[in-house]
Amino acid sequence: MIHCCCVTKFIANLALKVCITTTTISATTTVTSTAISRIIGPILRNEVIRRGTIRVRRGIVTLSNIDQSFTICLCEKAHWNLRIHHKTLEFMGLDHRIFDVSICIKQNGDNVNERDYLRTEGDPGASGYTIKEAVALTRSVIPGQRALALHLLSSVLDKALHYICKDRTGYMTKNENKVDKSVDWEAVWAFALGPEPELVLSLRICLDDNHNSVVLACTKVVQSVLSYDANENYCDMSEKIATCDMDICTAPVFRSRPDINDGFLQGGFWKYSAKPSNILPFSDDSMDNETEGKHTIQDDIVVAAQDFTVGLVRMGILPRLRYLLEKDPTTALEECIISILIAIARHSPTCANAVLKCERLVQTIVNRFTADNFELRSSMTKSVKLLKVFARLDQKTCLEFIKKGYFQAMTWNLYQSPSSVDHWLRLGKEKCKLTSALIVEQMRFWRVCIQYGYCVSYFLEMFPALCFWLNPPSFEKLVENDVLDESTSISREAYLVLESLAGRLPNLFSKQCLNNQLPESAGDTEVWSWNYVGPMVDLAIKWIASRSDPEVSKFFEGQKEGRCDFPFRDLSATPLLWVYAAVTRMLFRVLERMTWGDTISSFETEGHVPWLPEFVPKIGLELIKYWFLGFSASFGAKFGRDSEGESFMKELVYLRQKDDIEMSLASTCCLNGMVKIITTIDNLILSAKAGICSLPRQEQSLSKEGKVLEDGIVNGCLVELRYMLDAFMFSVSSGWHHIQSIESFGRGGPVPGAGIGWGAPSGGFWSATFLLAQIDAKFLVSLLEIFENASKGVVTEETTFIIQRVNAGLGLCLTAGPREKVVVEKALDLLFHVSVLKNLDLCIHNFLFNRRGRTFGWQHEEEDYMHLRRMLSSHFRSRWLSVKVKSKSVDGSSSSGIKTSPKVGACLETIYEDSDMSSMTSPCCNSLMIEWAHQKLPLPVHFYLSPISTIFHSKRAGTKKVDDVLHDPSYLIEVAKCGLFFVLGVEAMSIFHGTDIPSPVEQVSLTWKLHSLSVNFLVGMEILEQDRSRVTFEALQDLYGELLDKARLNQSKEVISNDKKHLEFLRFQTEIHESYSTFLEELVEQFSAVSYGDVIFGRQVSLYLHRYVETSIRLAAWNTLSNARVLELLPPLEKCFSGAEGYLEPAEDNEAILEAYTKSWVSDALDRAAIRGSVAYTLVVHHLSSFIFHACPMDKLLLRNRLARSLLRDYAGKQQHEGMLLNLIHHNKPPPSVMGEELNGGVLSERNWLESRLKVLVEACEGNSSLLIVVEKLKAAVEKSS
Repeated sequence: MIHCCCVTKFIANLALKVCITTTTISATTTVTSTAISRIIGPILRNEVIRRGTIRVRRGIVTLSNIDQSFTICLCEKAHWNLRIHHKTLEFMGLDHRIFDVSICIKQNGDNVNERDYLRTEGDPGASGYTIKEAVALTRSVIPGQRALALHLLSSVLDKALHYICKDRTGYMTKNENKVDKSVDWEAVWAFALGPEPELVLSLRICLDDNHNSVVLACTKVVQSVLSYDANENYCDMSEKIATCDMDICTAPVFRSRPDINDGFLQGGFWKYSAKPSNILPFSDDSMDNETEGKHTIQDDIVVAAQDFTVGLVRMGILPRLRYLLEKDPTTALEECIISILIAIARHSPTCANAVLKCERLVQTIVNRFTADNFELRSSMTKSVKLLKVFARLDQKTCLEFIKKGYFQAMTWNLYQSPSSVDHWLRLGKEKCKLTSALIVEQMRFWRVCIQYGYCVSYFLEMFPALCFWLNPPSFEKLVENDVLDESTSISREAYLVLESLAGRLPNLFSKQCLNNQLPESAGDTEVWSWNYVGPMVDLAIKWIASRSDPEVSKFFEGQKEGRCDFPFRDLSATPLLWVYAAVTRMLFRVLERMTWGDTISSFETEGHVPWLPEFVPKIGLELIKYWFLGFSASFGAKFGRDSEGESFMKELVYLRQKDDIEMSLASTCCLNGMVKIITTIDNLILSAKAGICSLPRQEQSLSKEGKVLEDGIVNGCLVELRYMLDAFMFSVSSGWHHIQSIESFGRGGPVPGAGIGWGAPSGGFWSATFLLAQIDAKFLVSLLEIFENASKGVVTEETTFIIQRVNAGLGLCLTAGPREKVVVEKALDLLFHVSVLKNLDLCIHNFLFNRRGRTFGWQHEEEDYMHLRRMLSSHFRSRWLSVKVKSKSVDGSSSSGIKTSPKVGACLETIYEDSDMSSMTSPCCNSLMIEWAHQKLPLPVHFYLSPISTIFHSKRAGTKKVDDVLHDPSYLIEVAKCGLFFVLGVEAMSIFHGTDIPSPVEQVSLTWKLHSLSVNFLVGMEILEQDRSRVTFEALQDLYGELLDKARLNQSKEVISNDKKHLEFLRFQTEIHESYSTFLEELVEQFSAVSYGDVIFGRQVSLYLHRYVETSIRLAAWNTLSNARVLELLPPLEKCFSGAEGYLEPAEDNEAILEAYTKSWVSDALDRAAIRGSVAYTLVVHHLSSFIFHACPMDKLLLRNRLARSLLRDYAGKQQHEGMLLNLIHHNKPPPSVMGEELNGGVLSERNWLESRLKVLVEACEGNSSLLIVVEKLKAAVEKSS
């Protein structure tokens, strides 16, 4: 179990080091009094320390055998005295003394003066250091104190990051320190990093220190801030998976502002927190006398506050790191420097290019790697990793490394291999670990080159050494020497190299291959030859057969429940699973290059392949024999219990559901590769059969494996595949909602490090938990495609399965990150498949029939479904999967169109939220790195509403350039019409309770759903001109009205008595946009201009008068409608698409709204509304009558009297308002049955009831004689009307 503690080490000529380690240390160290004096002499100048013993135990350093015994306690006290909002912090702020890292001197008598010698701020009486004090201490004149402060900061940051990751992923153990667990480590991290620039400035200054101990401690702090270890753990896991072809940049980002043209939907393009052009203060050609003095420290501070890494680069950290490398640093310093460079290179393409362009830096790293000293060291592995990261950045960079000889120099180990396992084991465990780590990184470097098409021909030279790792080893010896992980890691990477080589194979049935011609290479790229494939497949098949090896079986038997024998329980199957996953990927890639879909031969038009290599059925037979035999129809019932006769597929599903995340990842990758292999083999065999169908079939006896292969492997395990489909649909549906929380950190975004990307629930986007969710999503896509193909011959599919498929498709879209664009595309294809659209239509008809007793008066034809599919697919791809690429300036202009003069060329560029980036292209195919910026994934949960929420608002467009096709009004109207059908379908389907898989549609706030209906009215009523779209729109309003009534009833039950604020759950201004009132003004403007009292339009506008809409929006809607004199255009209450009770109850008590109602009354804005019976008039009469005549709290009496007097004065001057006032008095009149009931010992007659109301009006007059006359007049009118 990982346990963190503070350990102190006293080293001569260095400073006191405080660090976090992964084990509990208890040790005894003896040092000289001279060494101790150098370290703590500045602290205890008057102490006479003789030779003694220092005992380190549980973080307490005890010095004994000295003249005056004392104890130095090194503990990190993380007490939050107060957590407050601070206006200068982007994150949640801290109190002034938020975090105390204490170095307490416990003596017989406290020497306050000596203790205060080091303190720089705060309460002198408090023990320890705050973070700000530690930062200030880094500028001490004493090197030991500078190093102490830096080690202190490193310890705090390491522990903060450690606990953030463990707490959010749920792996906090009971053994963790209770004090540490109670600390808000996210706030500690945020406070340490900014926004004040003290830390970054101090670190940059410390790098220039002339003491090696200070420089080393400084590099460790920088490494901690850049979160190198946590980042690399994630990247290493991604490399193992291998399905993640692209690395993701780690730069902090933020979302662009929601746009009215997109209906204020969230999920805009990501932008860098620090503009890339601000990373380097000067361009190569901009250095002149005029601009030389323009670069100031203030500019660096501004950039560092936006992005810590960018601030360091801008402050010139790269030349300093190069200088340190050139001065022959220690092994520890070299490793830290290269780690920092890797973190900078992963930050963004601009930072990576800055490292590449730093003169002599890369060359220095290569030279140190190829030095005469052949002793392996961990920094060599990191050096290879650094060049691999650069190679992934750009194809040209990779080619440049090859031409300069960097690749050959950094991969010389790949040409060497041990003669046997025993020979390798004789190196020793530590040497095996170093060798394995280095070879793994070298193979990954080679893979990158192969993916670009380079270094393919090196296979012949490296194969003899590679062959050793491609063969299954002696597992017993590896386990005995505890190097199984190291050996299988190399084997895994070797097969991933083969998988990349297989990707460079020409299509087997291309004209060149059929004519035995060598395929042509394009430029410097190369292709692999099919002559090498057969032996490689044979080696891979050996690994498949190794599953029957008794030694291998022990690994999987040890994972079974109920096995308590130690030899089995102590072995993990994860290393083997990673190798199996790599083997299946390699075999699938080979089989994929045999498909005829991309060939140029004549066989493409015939739809079959002419022949198959013999290894194709061989792979299938071996898989069936060793991995598939034993499956049964009782798979689900017996799952995970009986090991006899089980298939390996069954075991993998069981291992996937264990708590070990890495094992789950490996199991899913294995299943994914296995399923792809069997589907490809089935398709190839079926295609080959079509080519020989004319030949007479010979009867022959087939083995059990041959029979399964003949009938189709997929058909033989449909039961298991369906079980897996259900399991993974549930997994995806339960995991997508965590990804929606990754944007909870504002400008920092979901990225790691300074963005605190791990702070989101379940560890954030960069955790293994989220990686597992994305891998599950990819595998689910494969399973859904299998069942889609299997159901092509079925006329009707099970409705429940279609619902599951739709819910899974929506969940897939929400799970995908920046590099899972293909997953979203395939999910959209599944969602908009004709069979799905037909079932959506069926759900709509069922919903309408159940609610109205009738359905649409038309039926959709096949052409209608095809049109829906084309329009919806086009919209979602252009709306959510487009990528923005800024056009390069050619005349000194910035991308925002603002021309900058050379005189101010050194000034910082501003990040414009809506700068022109309209050129949409696909990500470059010559890079294996993808940026968070300039794309929109992951999608917001309400993304499916975009078809009915996308408009082109000419008033808001201004001079912004837009795509003519995608923003053509007629195109957008057609998209909206198709979107109405789709949204109504998925909403109606979500009401169907025939599945246990929750629908993402149910998680979308009703506020967003109702708002999306209003957006299209912002540009008129064109969406209602066609009968079909009009009826569909009305049906969607009815459905949302039903949901609103249900939500209202549920909300009413949860509300605490007399707390009506919680009733207002339709928070348009809070959830949609802070300027939603402006949106309402434009909506009402359209309503008054073009609606002519249209009921559907009026229903939508009247929604904002609903009692459960937040007060500010109700008030804004009423005032806008009243000022526009269009209250009479609103429909009657009974025609609104929500129940009347939702508009009327509870009675209004907000002063501003009641006064607005009264103002509209006295200004004659309600006159025509009263004649037409508009909902506006009903609301005013109901709420004013309830407030004036019902029991009124004491604090509201003045308001009640004031409103009553206003109505009476209005009646005195406007006789035409008599009927309105009478309606107000008679409102809520009890029925005759109630009138006859006894009340307070008497009989409540109608006359008494009216007199009680008139009495309220008399009281409101407060003795005003003129108003009392009006009341008497009103009384006569009341008696006359009774």
